[in-house]
Amino acid sequence: MSVCPQHAPSEPTLLTLSALRKQYGSRTILDIDYFAVRAAEAVLLVGSNGAGKSTLLRIMAGIDSADSGTLTLSSRPLTGNIQHRLRGRVIYLHQQPYLFDCSVRDNIGYGLRSLGIAADQRDTRIEQALEWSGLPHLGERHAKTLSGGEKQRIALARAWVLRPQLLLLDEPTANMDREACEQTYFLVRRLVSEGMAVVMTSHGIRNDHPMLTRTLLLQQGKLQPCGEAVTSPTPERQHLSHEAPQQSQRRFL
Repeated sequence: MSVCPQHAPSEPTLLTLSALRKQYGSRTILDIDYFAVRAAEAVLLVGSNGAGKSTLLRIMAGIDSADSGTLTLSSRPLTGNIQHRLRGRVIYLHQQPYLFDCSVRDNIGYGLRSLGIAADQRDTRIEQALEWSGLPHLGERHAKTLSGGEKQRIALARAWVLRPQLLLLDEPTANMDREACEQTYFLVRRLVSEGMAVVMTSHGIRNDHPMLTRTLLLQQGKLQPCGEAVTSPTPERQHLSHEAPQQSQRRFL
């Protein structure tokens, strides 16, 4: 079954997969005719362990390669070093984000330094990212001392500061308590409300969560709709995108 986007035509298509095939030995992991991601949407991928969700995200990021198929970014087919061509535009975050052995501030600024952003601009954007993530008080903390939830929020801030078009999140709330999960979902809602597309896998989120645009089931290599799709932000989604979790609102905003 092909999975076609169910969105208003005004929302531009960012990334498209066509005739995608991936096998491990004799086992077919992915057999996807069509999958497109549009701006300002949050897509949840569900499926059993080993279904190929992480593999799909890694192919979308150019980290892994498919056996066959076409990956298109903004209507332009990608060839050659796909990961390099997606750099800064598509970012993949593992469920256990790697943080460098330095301060939170330096972790957030790492990508900006690698892009050659001037020091004054870099400092401004780091401050903005700390405020955006609700963690300005942790700027000077060593990254290795953070909790799991704090590390995930810093990883999101490190991605946000680069202003990508598409963020791929692989189990972003794994092993988190409820409060940390809600804080992470709050940041994801903010990303989408700011126009970024997010595709994520998660066993800890309901298929009908109001921040989601679509939920897709990956089963036997095929993608198919799971539950009702929301074609545009509802008043509830718009409200949620700007409201922090109630229990931690004072220190999080």
